[in-house]
Amino acid sequence: MIGLTSVQARCVEFVRHRIDACGASPSYREIADHLGIRGRGTISHLIDSIVERGALLREPGKARTLSIPEPGIGDGFVVRPVPEVRRAIRAYAKEHRISERTAAEEALRAYFMEPTAP
Repeated sequence: MIGLTSVQARCVEFVRHRIDACGASPSYREIADHLGIRGRGTISHLIDSIVERGALLREPGKARTLSIPEPGIGDGFVVRPVPEVRRAIRAYAKEHRISERTAAEEALRAYFMEPTAP
């Protein structure tokens, strides 16, 4: 995979395999065991860096919510939010310990995909 280290690519492939085989993403512990990583902080940092690169998606605050993004989703778009929105995205990202890009993608996804009230 372009833009990923070999460990990151192995991690993404393991997640993809587990989702295909079991219907759910593996736990951080299962990923760490598969990759031979011992520290909780190390696996968390690894997943954060992969999510930031866009090779995995995560729903904050829930277990086993890693997923593989659909090809083409978010590719080629440049979003330049106004300062107030940028501050809100930055605050959300900090609160949920995710990248600003991931926070912006989640905001756009929620805005465009949530059903509107009748």
